[in-house]
Amino acid sequence: MRTMTVILAMLATGTLCAQTTSKVWTLDECVGYALEHNIEIKRQELGVSNSEIGLSESRWSYAPSLSAGSSYSISSGRVLDQTTYEFIENNVVGSSSASVSGSMQVFSGMRRHYALKKAKASMKASLADLESVRQNIEMNVTAAYLQILCDQENLSSAREMASMLESQMERIQTMVELGRVTEADLLQIRSQHYAALNDVAAAEGQCRLSRMELCQLLEIQDWKDFAIEPMEVNDSDGMQLFPITDSLAVESRPEYRSAEAGVEVARRNLQIARSAYYPTLSLSAGYGTSYSGARQKAVQNSDGTYRYEAYPFFRQYLDNGSSYLSLSLNIPIFSGMSTRNSVRRAKNASLDEQYALQSVREQLSREYEQALIEYQTSYRQYETAREQLAYAEEAVRMMTEKYNLGKIDFTSWNTAMTDLAKAKYDLGNTVYRNEMAKRTINIMRCL
Repeated sequence: MRTMTVILAMLATGTLCAQTTSKVWTLDECVGYALEHNIEIKRQELGVSNSEIGLSESRWSYAPSLSAGSSYSISSGRVLDQTTYEFIENNVVGSSSASVSGSMQVFSGMRRHYALKKAKASMKASLADLESVRQNIEMNVTAAYLQILCDQENLSSAREMASMLESQMERIQTMVELGRVTEADLLQIRSQHYAALNDVAAAEGQCRLSRMELCQLLEIQDWKDFAIEPMEVNDSDGMQLFPITDSLAVESRPEYRSAEAGVEVARRNLQIARSAYYPTLSLSAGYGTSYSGARQKAVQNSDGTYRYEAYPFFRQYLDNGSSYLSLSLNIPIFSGMSTRNSVRRAKNASLDEQYALQSVREQLSREYEQALIEYQTSYRQYETAREQLAYAEEAVRMMTEKYNLGKIDFTSWNTAMTDLAKAKYDLGNTVYRNEMAKRTINIMRCL
């Protein structure tokens, strides 16, 4: 396969499509800037952050719950002493209590295990979706960048054609004055010159539009002074015409990995729904204490009698402490068929995700096949357009010589010029189509 480097640069300086600015952007800089500032990527990154939060919640669900509480109250009148459960008349009593408790689920039908697996699969799906968005942005930016270069090349060709017609118009003016050609030939070439100027204006407008579209992808508002750096585009970089089917290219795509993760999430949802059939076992423990301002401490005297003294706050907290440990078992017997219906819905969702995975595989396979066909087609068109341009340039050279000698009429010469303009336009477009097709395939193959 022959290699030919096509240098893509503007021939004129200070034009609308190649303005002198403080910064000239390369393709890599445009892609990097878009990946950093694009709104869709930022939104998808928030989705990844939410998936990370969900994964953290699933991991911490294995940890026991722990809580503590304390209260203090003042009562008057006929008051119930919470420590002795005796009523006290016409008194103001302060009371306090404190407690700490914890609980954990020993067994829940493997619900937490499946929930953790689901969170991990959701995380994979979010990362794959983020990669998919990044790939789409990269392809869109690359296409917009190459479109600008293509439009610049078309503008350069249009200007070159207008300049050539202007030079030929001056020559024909001289020939009219010498009586070698008729006034009609001069009028015709003037008409062709104004048509060429119209093509230049249209090409300049297209340059503005393509530059604005790229700036929109980059989230750049000031697109009027935006300029890109010319790049070298090779008709071949050693890339072979790959087979039409390539399962590795399909399975490496983030869209496919996201669909695979979706199947995994649906499978875990089914397992979580089925876990409702199983009993749950919970363990809980706690410690509590209390204080009452009305309570007094009985102290035995040496003679066997008792006297009552004040009962300090912290001493009551130590003496009134109590703890508990409980184990509870909950066995589901009948839930109005809600568990069965949840399982059925989860089964349907799982089957739907499998169908979606198959659909994504077929779609990605078609996209990859279309990209390969586009590459093959554009490359063959490039080879044809290159030969066409060579013959068109030679034909114009010969026709111009014959026309200057008066051997052919203006119509024949104009036809050759039209064919040359078309050949240049076709070559420029096929070059960029071929380059975009190659880059698309490389992105699809994650190269």
